[in-house]
Parts: sequence; structure tokens; C-alpha cells
Amino acid sequence: MDVVQPIRGEKGATPIGLDADSHGTEHRAIVDTHRHPIGPKLAAKMAERGFYDPKQELPQTNTQDLIGYREFYDLEYAMPKAREEGVTLCLASNGGEVEWFARDLLKVSTGDALKILNDEYLEIRDRYPGEFALMANAHALEENCRPIVEEMLRKGGAKAIAVASSYGDGSDRAFLDSPKAEWLWEFAAANDIVVHIHPPMLSVGHEVLMQYRLNEAVGRPFDSTVNGARMIASGLFDRHPKLQVLIVHMGGELASVLGRLEFNWRLNYKGIRNPPAGKPYKNDRPPSDYFKTNILVDCMGFNPIGLRAAVEMCGVDRVVFGSDYGPIPYGIKEHVQIVEDVLPSPAERELVFWKTSNRVLRLGLVDTDLVTPAFHQSR
Repeated sequence: MDVVQPIRGEKGATPIGLDADSHGTEHRAIVDTHRHPIGPKLAAKMAERGFYDPKQELPQTNTQDLIGYREFYDLEYAMPKAREEGVTLCLASNGGEVEWFARDLLKVSTGDALKILNDEYLEIRDRYPGEFALMANAHALEENCRPIVEEMLRKGGAKAIAVASSYGDGSDRAFLDSPKAEWLWEFAAANDIVVHIHPPMLSVGHEVLMQYRLNEAVGRPFDSTVNGARMIASGLFDRHPKLQVLIVHMGGELASVLGRLEFNWRLNYKGIRNPPAGKPYKNDRPPSDYFKTNILVDCMGFNPIGLRAAVEMCGVDRVVFGSDYGPIPYGIKEHVQIVEDVLPSPAERELVFWKTSNRVLRLGLVDTDLVTPAFHQSR
């Protein structure tokens, strides 16, 4: 096995500062860790492939039931709304969609798709200085994309690695407990880099979920749930105890099934002669333990019940703000309100809004209670 050498991003690759605006007004910082921006080039490619018609009013859908809103296709339209609703910094990622981008949209290799995505992200960051930090998108099961990931971390100043919770379809679908993903875990743990995990466009079980937008509402969180459970049960976090992953959408339904994972782990295949190969749990600790040490979640889910469960499952210092704004045409102020309703303590709110993401993603934001990005000074 090759020795994994730690890397370091170039200093100043992602300049971020926080200060008062030109009017002397201070604002609470909000770091949105769950954004999927696209620039004019990818929007044009989507129009070329027939995903939407730029001459017609939005929203639109197509034969694949891909629903697109102006907030997604038109970043110039979306950004003022994000600012008005309080977001001071966005983390850009499309790790969950890499396979779809390569196969269906761009019709190129995974490596070429990643390079196109990275170039688009770098242009977006330059276009909106101080408002975007980037993630290095990757295909978790294709180690040959590692040099592209390394370059995005070193030269692009990426703050995390973004991947999908599963790849493929049907009996060929593979999750992140696959041995093919081991390169990613070794690399991320060695370099102290968070891995951001987002479900793919079409989730496990999507073939029975295409009515009522259930692929989005039920399927994608379910994909995250299956993947999270498999990562724990495979002993992945025992092999890589320093590994940190961020599972979107409040961790899927993991909070709801955590008790069932616990009792299955305790029972395991104890007392069974010759247990079937590959099926017994391999994790050393109770499943709930890993949410306190290795797994973070975001608050995206439009549900105070879900946020309360996420906070209880992970601890308030392991829940970060995420909105999914853009593909979803609203959600920032709604999620801000949910955080404020669920967490009466200002200190706990600040952890969710920006302090935890600042710490784990090493964003370099100023540690003060009332802040706003320096980029407002020049606007």
C-alpha cells in the first residue's frame, strides 16, 4: 500500500475576511455548506442537451423529470436573494452529481467532467470574490481522479472533498463501504480533509419513487441513510478513526433508525454457527458513537423535528448550516428560522450558522459574534 503524504493548500488560495460593511452595520455570519451553483457555461450546456429552454419561462421540467428553477440556472438572479437572507459565504459542491454530469450532461470521462466542473467553480469564485469557497468534487470509486482532487486542493484552495453516497444502479449500485473507495478515506484522513457526502441524482430504489417527486423527498435521504449505515457497519471509522464526513439532509433518516442499528449491532450474528461471509457488523463501537466523533450533518430538511433529532444524535457542535438553495428556489430564511426556533441559545446558533463549519473546514473566518464579509465593503 502506498504511503499517503499529507498536502497543504497554497496560502491565500481562498481569501476570506469578515468585517463591518461600508455603512458600519454588523451582521451575523451564515456559512451555507450546501450549495450547487452553476455558471453560464454549464447552464448553456444544459440548454444544449435539452434540459431546459432558456427562451421559455422558468421553472421547467423535461422528459427525465429534471425540474429547474431560475435560482439554479441564473446565478446573477440567485445571489442577491442569498445575500438578503443572510448568507455571507457559500460552499460550492456537486460531488453527488459527478456521475450524472459526466454520463448524461457532458458525455465525457469522469476526469474530464471534474476538470470542467472545477474550471466553472473557479470562475464563479472569481466572479463573486469573498462569497464562495470551493469543494473538490470527486468520484469516490475512481482513484484515477485523485490527481485532479489534489490539484483542486492545492491550487484551487478547496476546503473539502465532495462525493456521492452511491454510484451505479440496480444490482451494480455501490456505496462508500466499497473497497474501491479506500483511497479516498486514506487520503482524507491523512490530510485532515472533510468529505462531503451527497446522494446521487437517482437514488437507490428510484424506480418506484418517480411519482410525487419522491426521488427527491424520500429516495435521496434514503440513499444517504443506507450509505451511512454501511460505512459504520463496515468498520470504516474504526480503520480511519480521524476521518470526518459531512452527510447532507440532516443525515438522511439515520436519526430515525439509529436505535434499530444499535440493537442489530448488539445482536449481530452472535450464537449463529458459521455466520454468512460479509454480513456481520465489523464496527467496534455502538453505531451512535460515530456521530459524536466522525459524522457531521447539515440542517437542510425544512423540519424542526429533524433538526432536534440531528442535534441530539450528533451534538450541536456537529451540525452545520445548509440550504440547498438554487436547485430548490427557497430555503435560506426558512432554515435560519428553524435553527433559531430549535436553538434558543445564541452560542449554539452560532455553532450551526458558522463556527463549526469554520473550524472543521478551516475557512479562516474571524472569530467574533457579529460579523459580515469584507466583500460588502466594495459593493
